[in-house]
Amino acid sequence: MIKNRLLYFIAVTASAVFYVAYEEWISWIILAAMLMLPWLSLVLSLPAILRMRIKLDVPERITQGKEARVITKECYSAGFPPYRYKIKVTKPITGEEWAVSPYECLPSEHCGGLTVSTARTAVYDYLGLFRFRLRQAPSAIVRVMPKNEKLPIPEELKSIAARSLRAKRGGGFAENHEIRPYHAGDTLNLIHWKLSAKADGLMLREPMEPDRGLALLTIDINGTPDELDRKFSRLLNYGSYLLENGAAFEVLALTANGIEKWAVRENSDWKICVNSLLCAPFAPKGSVKEQKFQTLWHCHVGGEPDET
Repeated sequence: MIKNRLLYFIAVTASAVFYVAYEEWISWIILAAMLMLPWLSLVLSLPAILRMRIKLDVPERITQGKEARVITKECYSAGFPPYRYKIKVTKPITGEEWAVSPYECLPSEHCGGLTVSTARTAVYDYLGLFRFRLRQAPSAIVRVMPKNEKLPIPEELKSIAARSLRAKRGGGFAENHEIRPYHAGDTLNLIHWKLSAKADGLMLREPMEPDRGLALLTIDINGTPDELDRKFSRLLNYGSYLLENGAAFEVLALTANGIEKWAVRENSDWKICVNSLLCAPFAPKGSVKEQKFQTLWHCHVGGEPDET
């Protein structure tokens, strides 16, 4: 912008000198045109300036160590005016901040959420002489996920076994079934017609699934970046193992906000839990292990290199 203003000043000065030295009508027209040029540029630029918006295009999730870039898109594509901006990246879990350039790789050496936003955004007229503040683009969150590594599962989690059977939600295939009378509202697909013909009423063959005891995973959101990487990697493996084995579980995490809790029953619950933990604020001290829990199975996720 300073360069454009300097060039315009030089052009006006040269036009004024030419007007003084050459006292003809053409010199006056040139000087008048130079003086009116910025205002003409402003008038022509105003529609685009008022409608100009930019947005950030970033991936929702990336794997630790993989390259991912910040891409900006203009929401006013027809002759958009020149603009400038800074990209700020913040890591909520540690409070670190980076300034990156467009199309520059995001810091993905360690796990955790990254908040990407714009700063000092400005838009100019077509000649670059007038500067206006541009509305900041909505911030975006990129979650750096731990590497997909198969880690040893603690024995306390392997020992989770079915204690009883419960009705399988949504029905479908199951190895175990329970015969019971038909109740209003039950699906007709489960009716056992042969048995119903021998009985006095309709009988259902309801699929059953194991009712496993509640497991508890605890984690402290603190430690060095390498320790946090190991914690997230283990937590992801342990939680996925429990879900694959049909076990409901809870996650308790110590963050700067205190102890936070998530109940996980299915994959959607697990995704919400992991997304929240990756952006949780750093807990300066303490450990969730200091609490007493009443649960059948408990596993604390640590960040020591030799933990199994």
